[in-house]
Amino acid sequence: MEESFESTLKELWESSTEPLLKRLKTLQVGLLKWASTIKGKKGELRKRLTSELEMLMKKDSDDETLSKIIDTKIHLNMEIEKDEAYWEQRARVNWLRYGDRNTAFFHSCATAHRRANSISKLILDNGQEINEESMIQEEAKVYFENLFTSSGVANPREILKGVEESISIEVNESLLAPFREDEIRKALKGMGPTKAPGPDGFPAVFFQKYWHIVGKEVLGYCLGVLNEGRDADLANTTNIVLIPKVQKPTSFVNFRPISLCTVVYKIIARTIANRMQDVMAICIDQVQSAFVPGRLISDNILLAYETLHTFKQKRTGKKGYMAVKLDMSKAYDRVEWDFIKEVMNKMGFDRKWIELIMRCVTSVSYAVTINGNRGRSFKPSRGLRQGDPFSPFLFLICSEGLSALMRTAKKEGLIR
Repeated sequence: MEESFESTLKELWESSTEPLLKRLKTLQVGLLKWASTIKGKKGELRKRLTSELEMLMKKDSDDETLSKIIDTKIHLNMEIEKDEAYWEQRARVNWLRYGDRNTAFFHSCATAHRRANSISKLILDNGQEINEESMIQEEAKVYFENLFTSSGVANPREILKGVEESISIEVNESLLAPFREDEIRKALKGMGPTKAPGPDGFPAVFFQKYWHIVGKEVLGYCLGVLNEGRDADLANTTNIVLIPKVQKPTSFVNFRPISLCTVVYKIIARTIANRMQDVMAICIDQVQSAFVPGRLISDNILLAYETLHTFKQKRTGKKGYMAVKLDMSKAYDRVEWDFIKEVMNKMGFDRKWIELIMRCVTSVSYAVTINGNRGRSFKPSRGLRQGDPFSPFLFLICSEGLSALMRTAKKEGLIR
């Protein structure tokens, strides 16, 4: 089976001379046809092996018959194991690990998450209830198109005043050094093999396992974007899938949007992120402790608990305390691109590095996937993706504006 797949893949890949992304699309269509053929053959093979085994069991037990029975059983067990592996992958739960077998109950558990995530109805802001999937699809597009549309950036002068220039010439030189093949390989190796695929349908494990077939073209495309300034628009198509925050949600507010990017784009973005993470500690305030090497986000959680505990224990004295809670709802989605550029520029990042990052951020196009069906695509004008490898770093840079305001207020004696 594995040899058959690899030979089919190699034949399909070498038969096309199109650019990488069109080639992947052609390959996807070819592999789907091959898979449907194989699926039919597997069912026929299992039936044939079962009937052969039944016939052999009825024969006299001589050495030749026993040898054939053993061979047929081994072959049949291999086919059963393949079928169980398929259902185990679909289930994404531990039923097989804990002793359950390939039963009807196990099959129903394997498809339960799909039923839980399906959207059958939606209640709009005006109270109207819609049940048709086409209408839900269109409402989803309108909702996210509005969410990802820029509302303009206010004058950031006061915020930028407190942002210090921290990126030196030497750091910029290391960031702008030509990207190498080993960095692309490292980025791909660090990706989760079976994470949900993007619009192209290929998970990371496909590129990891068959790099010897597709690697040359993928490498050429990624280095072209990183080193030669080529556009990444075609690779930067993204599916938005909606994960329910509550049981039976009826409003888009109750869904968590997750962006499924193509693996080719994620290789590019992760290569950039791997360089960027080395300089985050230089430009990010010490009070921010997430996504920076050597810092733990749990430190802030413990600190918050200790602070609130101190507040509760205070019973006497003239001095009071206060805490400020910020509403960060949809914070990634509302990040203004121009503001990120302004902050990075003030921090001292080189113009070419900023352009490379913004080219990846601004070339995205979205399509909302409802019940497995992809809707019409649209272009955003703001927002970061939860699923883009360097979005956490850009969000930290954006949050540095708040840290700058607090530092300035402390320096001017407005807060103590």
